[in-house]
Parts: sequence; C-alpha cells; structure tokens
Amino acid sequence: MVIRKLTEIAEVASPLTFRGNSEVSEYGNVRLLAIKDLIAMNPFNADLLPLVQAAKPSSRISIAANDILMPARGQNYPARIVGEVTETILPTGQIHVIRPHSVDPNYLVWFLNRKPTQEQFSSQLTGSTIQSLKKSDLERLEVEVPSMEIQKIIGELTFLKLLRDIARRELHELESQELDELCASIARKEN
Repeated sequence: MVIRKLTEIAEVASPLTFRGNSEVSEYGNVRLLAIKDLIAMNPFNADLLPLVQAAKPSSRISIAANDILMPARGQNYPARIVGEVTETILPTGQIHVIRPHSVDPNYLVWFLNRKPTQEQFSSQLTGSTIQSLKKSDLERLEVEVPSMEIQKIIGELTFLKLLRDIARRELHELESQELDELCASIARKEN
C-alpha cells in the first residue's frame, strides 16, 4: 500500500464565506450549503437547501458530483460525498471541499471517516471556544492508498452502508408515523 498526502490525490479548497444577499427566493439561481446542512443530512438533499439570488455564482467554488465535503469548524468532522448535482450549490464558507482526482471518492470518504483519521483531526484542532480544522492540516493528511481494485471494493461497501443507513432512517420515520397514527386513532375512539 502506498501513502500519499491528500494534496497528491485530491484538490482541497476552503471557500470564502458567502457574502451575497442570502434572502430565500423562489427565483434564486443558486442553493447555499451551510455546515448545519452538511452535519444534519447524509447525503444532503439539495432540494432542502435555501435558494437565493447570487451575483457571479460561477466565480466561486461550486459543488460537483463526487466532491467530498467536510466542516471546517465545529464539534464533528464527518466527510460527506456529493451525489448527482442538477443545480449550482455554493458552500457558505467554513466547509472544506475535497475534489478527488486519482483516488476513488467513496474510498476516500471511508478513509476520512475512519476512527483513527478522525482522532488525528481531533488532535490538530485549533481554537478554544469554536474549534476548527485548518486546510493546511487537512492537506498534509497522509492517506493510505491501496490498489484501485481494493479502493473500488471498499468504496462500494461504503456506498452500500450509506444506502442502508438511509433506508434505516426512512423506516424509523415510517414506524414513528405509523405509531403516531395508531395512537391518534385510539384516542379518537375514546370520544
């Protein structure tokens, strides 16, 4: 297995904070992704992101399919892969955008989310009140890079785990709704 610095296998960008008018508008031309959205949704649903009008959206880093997103600040630093993108999505800042070029994106998500990697991030955090993961520390990260065949296998397993997690969440929501409807039905029968 070969060890590579993250910058050897991916481009790492940390966009500037979005300074445009962020009033939600049904006539907007971009969707904005904030850290809270990144943490809350895996995968994030672009349709749930606010739609705003932004001047010169192409001059900023927009999110593309297979990008990997990580918060730059906060308590947790989960890596999330971007699925299909049909609209312009801009990170609002404080999000690292990792664009793999010579490694399987799903493999890299797995590697970034591994406990030893997350522990390494934790040891590098700066700031006393709100901690942050610096871009330079992320760029220096040493990544274990197995053969592409092994990367693909791990990547497929990681993707299947994501699908399983989504299915479990949806099932839990359905079960909760079903139970709530059953309780409401019982309460109506009392009347």
